[in-house]
Amino acid sequence: MSATSAANKTDSSPPASTALPRIEDNLDSILPTTLDGLDDGFWELTERRLIWWDSERLKNWMSDRGYSFYQRLYYANNPDDISDTVFPPDAQRQDTSFPCAHHGGPTDNVGPPFTASTGERAIVGYALDSQGRHVAIKAILFGSEEHRILKHLQNQGVPTSMDDFQNVIPILDILPCEGHWLAIMPRFVPSLLFALSQITMRNTQHQDGARFLWNQDIKTENILVNHIDRHYNDSRNPHRAHLRTQGKLTYAFFDFSHSTMFSQSARIDECRLPSYISFGTYYSQRPDDTHQGEIDFNPFAFDVGMLGVLFCTEFQHLVTLAPMLAPLFDMMTTRNIARRFTASEALKFFEEQVEPLTPGLEKIGCRPLAHTGRYDEFDRWKDLDPEFVKKWAEFREPPVPRHVRTLRTFCGRPWGWRLVHWIRHLGQFIVH
Repeated sequence: MSATSAANKTDSSPPASTALPRIEDNLDSILPTTLDGLDDGFWELTERRLIWWDSERLKNWMSDRGYSFYQRLYYANNPDDISDTVFPPDAQRQDTSFPCAHHGGPTDNVGPPFTASTGERAIVGYALDSQGRHVAIKAILFGSEEHRILKHLQNQGVPTSMDDFQNVIPILDILPCEGHWLAIMPRFVPSLLFALSQITMRNTQHQDGARFLWNQDIKTENILVNHIDRHYNDSRNPHRAHLRTQGKLTYAFFDFSHSTMFSQSARIDECRLPSYISFGTYYSQRPDDTHQGEIDFNPFAFDVGMLGVLFCTEFQHLVTLAPMLAPLFDMMTTRNIARRFTASEALKFFEEQVEPLTPGLEKIGCRPLAHTGRYDEFDRWKDLDPEFVKKWAEFREPPVPRHVRTLRTFCGRPWGWRLVHWIRHLGQFIVH
């Protein structure tokens, strides 16, 4: 299932040995599932999804609605293995208008232009619309929270400039299909190389622009950039750096399959969720807000914490070059959740303190990633000027106390977490 180099892929037409199942799948037979990448049957399901995306029935149905699917690349050395890589035949670069992604970059022969990967879950396809614009198409479960969220975003309208863009991928259309939905959005791509001044706090605005939307799955793979060209990663394309310096590059959050949207009539302090829901994202991506057997949690503070963890992972090795990142990151990930920056506070601190005091921040943020350990174990202050440390001492997060580390270790066992969780419930019952 993994992508191979272009040299090993020479054919874009399905080989004769790749036959459809006797009973052809539809979206209802392949989309609903509880399987993940570690479960038996997951890869077989993924192949069935890839075959569904390639089915003539679906292609014709989408063509009638003005969409032309990318073609799949097949392995020359193993024609029975279905590739997860697709490309648009004969697509040319063109000038685009927002929110469509920019084109441009080197013309090295690294494979077909605008190559894309459908990902390990194979629930996203790619196409050109009737005007030749690149779009991504995601299969969405009927009746799901994700559909409700995307419908809400669609109703907000499509932004026509970066000025009214909330850093959430726009929804162009939602089509009913075989009992479920296909969400159409501009094709952006994951960026493995970030400019700190672009990716960092300006993307917290989605917390205020979509105030009652909680996005549980904040990670680098779900942050997309509005530039596509030769390859679906394309991270070191110099044209992308040029777009960044011109202020034309922006980023968007994508994938709300694990998100929750609260009623807009609810007060923010009423928006809490059971703690086990926070476990739907990977341990390395989340703050420790719910690792001590908590009953519930504040999802919006958790979001800021997840962003803080992401920024620490990507940028905390740069604090000696940009010291103001230390107080920013500490205040985004502090264990004192009531004291933690809100999204708007973090943005304000970034714009008023980090940017003015860090010349050349956009270049600093493009340095290679260095692995420094977990966000709450790495001492971001140890090599900073003592006067700076003294000045910003109230923003500094103290080391995790031993008793908290012990409790986290105990709760790291399922039975330990359940026991502490039950004790907290009992204590809450007694108090009230």
